[in-house]
Amino acid sequence: MRKCLSALAACIIWGLVFCPASTGEGKVGYIDIQRLVNESKMGVAAKKEIEKLQKEKEAVLASKLKEISILKEKIDENQGTMDVKEKEDKAEALKVLHKEYQNLVKDAKEDILKEDGELISTLLQKADGILKKIAKKRKFSIILKNPNSIGYLDPQFDITDMVLKELNESEK
Repeated sequence: MRKCLSALAACIIWGLVFCPASTGEGKVGYIDIQRLVNESKMGVAAKKEIEKLQKEKEAVLASKLKEISILKEKIDENQGTMDVKEKEDKAEALKVLHKEYQNLVKDAKEDILKEDGELISTLLQKADGILKKIAKKRKFSIILKNPNSIGYLDPQFDITDMVLKELNESEK
């Protein structure tokens, strides 16, 4: 079903792009979401927050790694003097620390991906109003948010600069 819809959308877009006479005033445009994230004031500020979060997570991970390293060194240094029970306890403690580290890594990745997703979602919500305004003003029939789903679109249909300009002006 999705493939059929994608194929249908591609055919419609192809028709609008390459057969403008048959569609009257229909125009197609597209935006580059990654450029909106990288170049808009809102995106730049949010990326700084994400980088800050990433550094905080890295500091926590480095601390946990240091804790693991210290315990490993203690085990290695005292290998000959520890009894069997103590060796088992230390090995179990090391195993627990390693598991905690893996969970921290997983949680950090999820948190960063969540923040990144929220950034894109917020940016797209803000851009939607601007897209509608540009579409009405410039008489676009279709504006694509993911031009990569179409095999090729001529760069002349890229309206990212217009959207960036409006988006940045709305942030003042």
